[in-house]
Amino acid sequence: LAGNQLTIADYKVLPFLFGLSLPFVQKKSGVKLAPRLAQYVQDIMPLMKTSGILMSNGGWSVKEFVETKTDCPDFVGTPVVVGEGLATSSTQTGPAKRGETSAKIHAMPASANSVAAIVCAMDAGIGNMEFCNLMEGAHMKPEYLAKTAFHQIPLFEGSDGYCVAESTAILRYIATNYMPSLYPSSPKEKAMVDWAMDLMSGSIYDVLAVKIFYPVFAFAAPPADQKAENETCLDLLDKFEKAFLSNGKKFVAGNSISIAEYKAVPLMFACMQPSVEKKTGFKMTARIVKYVEDAMKEMKNASFMSSAGGYSIKEYAASKA
Repeated sequence: LAGNQLTIADYKVLPFLFGLSLPFVQKKSGVKLAPRLAQYVQDIMPLMKTSGILMSNGGWSVKEFVETKTDCPDFVGTPVVVGEGLATSSTQTGPAKRGETSAKIHAMPASANSVAAIVCAMDAGIGNMEFCNLMEGAHMKPEYLAKTAFHQIPLFEGSDGYCVAESTAILRYIATNYMPSLYPSSPKEKAMVDWAMDLMSGSIYDVLAVKIFYPVFAFAAPPADQKAENETCLDLLDKFEKAFLSNGKKFVAGNSISIAEYKAVPLMFACMQPSVEKKTGFKMTARIVKYVEDAMKEMKNASFMSSAGGYSIKEYAASKA
């Protein structure tokens, strides 16, 4: 994915694409890899010394396990070929632009995921938000799709034309190249930051955002059992506190903020809004409230979460009261 050498991106992607490349999966799902993706799987497998465990591992490999699902009915119809859609422009390689001051974060200010990248870019002094109006389909226009075929926000676009999407990838890129104090040099502290961000992009996000404040913001349908989702969210946040904020730690990496706070705080801040509590009955824990307040004091442009021409997280939440 990064050129002609393996990276951790390939280790992440291969197991999924390998699963889709299996004839059994194609037979049952009606999903088939495009030739380029199938070739990618064939190219990568020999380069990973232990890729064989995907095929054979005492009955528990991807291939062995999926082939036990014989009770799953065969797909009927025309198979869907995945991987033949729009392509982005050629990805740039090489160092980040020095002295960047005009980068754009294509986003909407009410999007907590986007705010993570926007505020970090502003604090690093490298750029600002470029409004991408999803409601009007700006993310589906050819010029935007040329930057990211995934047509999502946020999207970082450097003044040199370099583009990278996904909030955590953008945060790592900004911190690594423009504000290294936000990404610890210690491997173990860095891993804790990555762990916290992955949780905020995965299992915690799936409840904190999708089940709590997204329905209030009209970004998603209300859950079938709001009380149960509230309890699940509080349990996840309790685990977050124990994993990252115990033993007197102020922030995930210690006493200084990191990109973990830029990722987590906007999502937590959204759930702390009065309209969210009123509509869902969800009330944030005192420790997380303190964590958010402390982190926002350290962010030079945290006010963007409260004031952005009527479209900030706070303003947008208030409009749903």
